[in-house]
Amino acid sequence: MARRAVTTLFTAALAIAACTASPGVSRTDSGTDPSSPGGTGSIAPTVGGTGGPTGSPSIGTRAPVEPPDPTGLPSLDDVDPAIVRGTLDNGLRYLIRENDNPGSRVEMRLTIDAGSGQQDDDQGGGAHFLEHMLFNGTEKFPENELVAVLRSFGAGFGADINATTSYDETVYELTMPTADATVVSTGLEVLHQWLTAATIDQRQVEAERGIVLDEWRLSADSADGRLGTAAQRFFLDGTPYEARTPIGERDEIVTTDAEPLRRFYDDWYRPDNAAVIVVGDIDADEIEQQVRELFSPSTSRGASPERADLVVGPSPDVQAMVADDPDLAEGYAFVTLPVDRDLSRSPEATFQRDLLGELAFDMIATRLSDDANRGTAPFDSARVDSSSLVRLLDAPEIFVTADGPDLEASTRAVLDEYERVRRFGFTDAEVERAVAARRRAAQTDLDGRFSRQDASFADEYVRHVLDDEPLPTAQRWFDYVDDVLDRASPSTIASVFIERLDASGPHLFVAAPSDDADDVPGPDVFAAQVAASTERDLERRPAETAIGDRLMDPPDPVDEVAATVLADGSQISFIAPRVLTFPNGVRVALNVTPIVEGTVLIEGRSPGGTSVIDDADVADALAADIVVERSGVAGLDRVALDAFLSDKAIGFDATLDVFAEGLVGFSSTADLETAMQLIHLGMTEPRVDPVALGQFIDDERPFAADPSIDPGYAQIKTLTEARYDDPRHHLLDVDDLDSLDAADVERVYRDRFGDASDWAFSLSGDFDLAEAASLARTYLGTLPATGRDEPTDWVEPAPPDGVVVETARAGQGDGASVAFLFTGPASASRRDDVAARMVQQVVTTRLSDTIREELGESYSPFGAVEVSGGATPVAELFVSISTGPDLVDSVSGAVRAQLDALRTDGPTAAEFVAARETVTNQLGLFSNEQINDEVLRVLTDPAGHASFGDFLTQVNVVDSITADDLRDDIARWAPADRFIEVRVLPR
Repeated sequence: MARRAVTTLFTAALAIAACTASPGVSRTDSGTDPSSPGGTGSIAPTVGGTGGPTGSPSIGTRAPVEPPDPTGLPSLDDVDPAIVRGTLDNGLRYLIRENDNPGSRVEMRLTIDAGSGQQDDDQGGGAHFLEHMLFNGTEKFPENELVAVLRSFGAGFGADINATTSYDETVYELTMPTADATVVSTGLEVLHQWLTAATIDQRQVEAERGIVLDEWRLSADSADGRLGTAAQRFFLDGTPYEARTPIGERDEIVTTDAEPLRRFYDDWYRPDNAAVIVVGDIDADEIEQQVRELFSPSTSRGASPERADLVVGPSPDVQAMVADDPDLAEGYAFVTLPVDRDLSRSPEATFQRDLLGELAFDMIATRLSDDANRGTAPFDSARVDSSSLVRLLDAPEIFVTADGPDLEASTRAVLDEYERVRRFGFTDAEVERAVAARRRAAQTDLDGRFSRQDASFADEYVRHVLDDEPLPTAQRWFDYVDDVLDRASPSTIASVFIERLDASGPHLFVAAPSDDADDVPGPDVFAAQVAASTERDLERRPAETAIGDRLMDPPDPVDEVAATVLADGSQISFIAPRVLTFPNGVRVALNVTPIVEGTVLIEGRSPGGTSVIDDADVADALAADIVVERSGVAGLDRVALDAFLSDKAIGFDATLDVFAEGLVGFSSTADLETAMQLIHLGMTEPRVDPVALGQFIDDERPFAADPSIDPGYAQIKTLTEARYDDPRHHLLDVDDLDSLDAADVERVYRDRFGDASDWAFSLSGDFDLAEAASLARTYLGTLPATGRDEPTDWVEPAPPDGVVVETARAGQGDGASVAFLFTGPASASRRDDVAARMVQQVVTTRLSDTIREELGESYSPFGAVEVSGGATPVAELFVSISTGPDLVDSVSGAVRAQLDALRTDGPTAAEFVAARETVTNQLGLFSNEQINDEVLRVLTDPAGHASFGDFLTQVNVVDSITADDLRDDIARWAPADRFIEVRVLPR
């Protein structure tokens, strides 16, 4: 579903990172028994079929194949010498790397090679529950002291202190500042305590049950969660993973005790089953010495259990499952070709086959996606996905979305495409296109190797430890990929795909909204499609239309009329934006940085937005950016544009908000001219494709017709309608969708994007300054402009008087939520921006410590503060807490009580120190996105952001803000007598 982010503050705040994880994409990793109350509306039983057709394909055709030969490929055996690594006598492995990106930080990981798949029968959900308990007490850090200590260094719970549990492993993560060596040492001590000294107190276990239960409600007791659970059962029932979802079942969570958790801890948290990873702005030799001294005395507790053989052995027979859910907005299906992961080949052969297989699925998805974008397919979208839910399951798939009545035709189309590859293979043209795209991605990675971030290295080393992924240098990996791509051909790619198709029994999983369930046939019909596809007459795909080598002929450049600088680089060396002003009114800021090598971040912005359009055009405006983005540009429809851009690293999104319109994107350094051409054409020759408009309406209609199918959507809808009496701030309703017209959408888009008079652009990243200036003169200085001046005051409407409490009912599960929105006056001073960050930290910490830890009623309570633009901004504090429906009153009362306490007494000393350190750490880092945003704030909203220099020195403001100041800010921005509360309960 493509749903508009109505308000950044609301929607960004709704994203909650669950600490259970699974490799599968687009499905959750844990949940309930779908046949129990609260499960899916219905699930038709799995149906098995034959292992394959009994006869030859109907026309007797089979594509020519040539098995790939790994002989002579660059070796992947040699480990990058920049990695300091070793194994202690007790078996613990460590990998350490010095890296200065982003700088002044270190990433730490503790890996445990055990997840829910290693649980005993009485330990359901125990691996994940144990992960929670390690934050609730160790010998050196009793109860919640560990989190408090880390917060005092500026590490935020969730953002910098986190963990994930999957079927096969558990990984703990820390991000720490490195300015103080004792802080880094404390981080290592935390890893050591997690491995060796968990207390696992029964009282703490009982207190944690409610928190884990709320996480279960969020991740498993929703449409995605229930259907995700069904999909996991589809693939894993009958294997050693059956009934071992990482988060566990509800009954297991609420009855968890300390003893089985202690047993799992003693069995699997052993030095010889663990690894320590440290990457960042550190001295690798010093860290190695500390790791050796700290971890060498560690020993295993008790006898080491025998590790179970966790081979999945997917069925070679055809399998199908059909499920439905009352909260599902649009149907979907995936056709998977699962096999056991082959561990017998060399790394060079394995990754060669993996890459060729990925190319095959990429090309199949491109074919089907092109059909959808042309409006000739029964489905709305198609993409590559994966059900490789566990370590040894290799299960790529094509995933399609479709209305319920079209699901049968959609899976048939996917199976026909698989069969078409079996008969006809791939064309030279599509292989060339797919290979070029992969080569460009590899080149971009190589170009950015010297600015690669700490977390990226750390996560790679986790994969090495747990999945045996090789660790070559960046250059060796590029050479390897380049050689594999050089050897790729239609016959080698077809060979890998057809081998999988012959060996695998296709697995078809189909999910539909319950209202469409009667229009979806049973699993036997879907299973029968597999054999039928081999008997149908299929035609070879027509040859692709040739694609030109450029989007447009460059216009004659226009020289700038002025050149100024926003900063000279004396304060921060890599922040020195040079601003060119052109006769058409366009201003372009150019800022070269080393933050991410080989990449340029681009943003354009113009004041106005929907605030300056007629009420009658609001619905068209709210659809315009998404529809135009999906429609192609100039003479190229979406299919042709995607083909042209397939070998280029470029991406753009259009935005049309209340007070501004904008373009946000990126390009590789090599593709910067093409990105500039795309901006030029997007503003001068936009398209509105009827298919794209229809898909947008189809995506939005289920939510507009029945907001109660999605609790998050219902919360946003209720909150925005309570806060604003203006359709510009609202979600589209059914009447709005019915009123949309392609001509009106294009007219509104052209009005907002077609006149460049007041547009400003900012480029920040890795590029040649002279070349970028030349491109700006050619493609931005030549944009059409009328001299239009649209003063925008950025003034938010006043909130409603008094206390407004609204209740919405949404979702069939057992989850509920409480949200608050407070609005108060702020100033345009940079001081308020910094204070807002600190207030956000204080509120989130207070709610986490009380509602999560003391009451045990919510998994992830938080606050978010945003200061609006203009000369007279407001600050809005948004608070959201997930919980159970029977706890809504107590949670609401607790939030109000804690905010009352903060208004009266301010933050505690510990809360203030944690907020100060966290915000200091945040403001000490810079990103290209942040630089662009700050440049454009100054250029398009000078009344609200008069000084770029204030941005450069804002970290210095932190020390001027006191705890009493934050108390006063909370009282001002979160008035006790004027706010909106929204409660969402199950329907």
